[in-house]
Amino acid sequence: MAISIALYGYDTDIGKLIIETLEEQDLDFADFFPLSPLNGEYDAVQIKRRNYFVEPINKFDFSRADVALFISTADESSQWVKKAQEAGCIVIDNSHLFSGDGHTVTIAPELNEYEIKDAVASRLVIPPLAPALQLALSLAPLDDEYGIERVSAVFLESVSEHGRLGTETLARETTLLLNGMSAEHDGFQAQLAFNLHTQIGDMEDNGNTHHENVIKNEVAKLMGRFDGGFDVTCIQVPVFYGHTLSVTVDVKRPIKDQDELEQVFSESEYVSLAEKGQMLTPVTDTVSSRDIIITRLRQQKPQSKTVSFVSLMDNSRRGEAITCVKLAQLLSKFLQK
Repeated sequence: MAISIALYGYDTDIGKLIIETLEEQDLDFADFFPLSPLNGEYDAVQIKRRNYFVEPINKFDFSRADVALFISTADESSQWVKKAQEAGCIVIDNSHLFSGDGHTVTIAPELNEYEIKDAVASRLVIPPLAPALQLALSLAPLDDEYGIERVSAVFLESVSEHGRLGTETLARETTLLLNGMSAEHDGFQAQLAFNLHTQIGDMEDNGNTHHENVIKNEVAKLMGRFDGGFDVTCIQVPVFYGHTLSVTVDVKRPIKDQDELEQVFSESEYVSLAEKGQMLTPVTDTVSSRDIIITRLRQQKPQSKTVSFVSLMDNSRRGEAITCVKLAQLLSKFLQK
């Protein structure tokens, strides 16, 4: 029996990408309920040539849906998630309200789908943050083949990690500054346009930001702890969409040579290995892509245990929208057993 899905945040950037992904993916659903914070919104969402009319969330009976997707702010999720759970819905929450709390079921469908039974029991599952997903899937080929001892990762994060606030702020600041006007940076610690931020979010006692600690904790949930250490640094860059990740990894067993290393990545189901010498950018090569692309793959020397590479991903589409739909597919499969 096909599941019924409610989607709050259907008109957000990620919500629109989820609807696009539902059009593309093989997910059979009995009904679809786009939900709005507004009353009297006479609108409809079309999926696979069928119209689904928008309903106000404050009047919606969540018992009508099997799965509820929340593409919302943390404040909105804190208001509505419990109500959906109490009505019998299984919630996929993408607000980051529960990220890093230590106990909410976090699933990357490619890595730990077996935990879906725990999500059904608690009626709540969250996808990992897009950077955590990108790092875990980029590391997975090495982990499967050699085991991982130590990781050092630097993220160059696009502003869409902050949702519409990030993209609209960057667009506004860029327009103002190019016209010789000053730009206020409401919602951010400093100007976004033509600038880099050496930290994203508030610092914590261990010297990492909260954002970096959440990434580390989520990767550990998905892959286990790395015995030799795990360093993550996140830099905010003035790019609208697409995350770039530079990684150096120490593995547990020697890698014979560069050819063997490239074969491991080229045969992986998790990532796509770019052609040698191909110059890639997050803007031209990953936006709208469904793949995590690996480039600049290199070994320190033959028989070395140290590997470096660059990973690129469309954080909005591949990191968030596709992952949310994959979680819905997992729930559908589990509920139909």
